[in-house]
Amino acid sequence: MKNVLLVGAGNLGRRHLQSMKNSAEPFNIFVVEPFEAAREQAEKIFQETKSDAVEKVVSFHKAIEEIDKEIDIVIDATPASGRLDILKQVLALGAKDLVLEKVAFNSVPDIEKAKVLIEKYNARAWVNCPRRLNPFYIQLREIFENLKIDRFEVVGENFGMACNAIHFIDLFAFLAKKANYHISLDNISEILPSKRHDYIEFFGEITGTFESGPDFKIDCQRSTKEVGFKIRIVTLTDEYVIDEIAGNVEIIKTDGSKEVSSFRQPYQSELTGGLIDEIISKQACGLTEFYESMALHSPFISNAYVLYASNIEENSLKMVPIT
Repeated sequence: MKNVLLVGAGNLGRRHLQSMKNSAEPFNIFVVEPFEAAREQAEKIFQETKSDAVEKVVSFHKAIEEIDKEIDIVIDATPASGRLDILKQVLALGAKDLVLEKVAFNSVPDIEKAKVLIEKYNARAWVNCPRRLNPFYIQLREIFENLKIDRFEVVGENFGMACNAIHFIDLFAFLAKKANYHISLDNISEILPSKRHDYIEFFGEITGTFESGPDFKIDCQRSTKEVGFKIRIVTLTDEYVIDEIAGNVEIIKTDGSKEVSSFRQPYQSELTGGLIDEIISKQACGLTEFYESMALHSPFISNAYVLYASNIEENSLKMVPIT
């Protein structure tokens, strides 16, 4: 029977744990969370989650050092800072398949060290950018195979651009089937403390372009309004305006006609169990493959650090405090 290790049982980690209970495959679950209150809450939610799937054996631990079993699969739901150390520990436990939360790493030197580790241990890893699992975006990607994309835009307010930009860059890369891009953070106008202690957020505009196009823009303004954003995709013939919060897409044709259809983004508590089933059966999954994700992370993290260092402070790790 496989052993699955969940590192981090905060808000997102608990959603992973809920979903694991509904996995079709039998496996043991080891949960590592240093904070007692979070461990207790995770255990409570797991016990309360109803499931008809095969029963899982779950145990809760304060630290990775308490795990005395060989681990097969890891879900790392911890912040980016410190992830490299966790990666070293779980790989030493024998893990061969890893799912890392985004932002996977918040310094380019850590990205390079992580690549060496993944290769050294001959492991497989993916980064959790779950829009790639959404049937709506999978279908959109198929449509764009025969429809040239001119540009992407995300425009809105208060949506956490520093921590979520990689999600949008990943989506653009997925839809355009591109990985190499240039990015500019010259039009970031504000760098402020994040709601999350010791992290930052920034506001303004990010622009970029993939090799041979398309161009993209991510624009996030600070506002008294609620969190809101729309994704706009412009092709040579159609324009797609996607409102994920409302769950609809408006397709505007060149003749001015419009079509509106609905969709929904599955919750993390609906996704992780199926991901683990897929990894067990295929040693693969639909998330962003590690090396592709690192190619997408590096330009953004590198430029974000330059922005941070020039406006706040330099550090020897070249780390920008986003997660």
